[in-house]
Amino acid sequence: MSFDERRALETLPAQLAALETQIAKLNAALADPDLYARDPGRFGATTRALGVAQDELAAAEEQWLTLEMLREEIGDVERKS
Repeated sequence: MSFDERRALETLPAQLAALETQIAKLNAALADPDLYARDPGRFGATTRALGVAQDELAAAEEQWLTLEMLREEIGDVERKS
């Protein structure tokens, strides 16, 4: 694995946790039944931010999975050598 791949594998868990926290906060804000009536602009911005955060989380999870599979493949090759 390259240095960048190893570094990403080390930092991705914290990034995933931060995105999950952000998503939980955005969901909590959207759970307010009066938010849309009180502040439609904030409702729209929060909804868009939630979509972006969910997309970022999905991409980060995919990257983590890809790197984990690569790490395992390299480990298998090294054990067989």
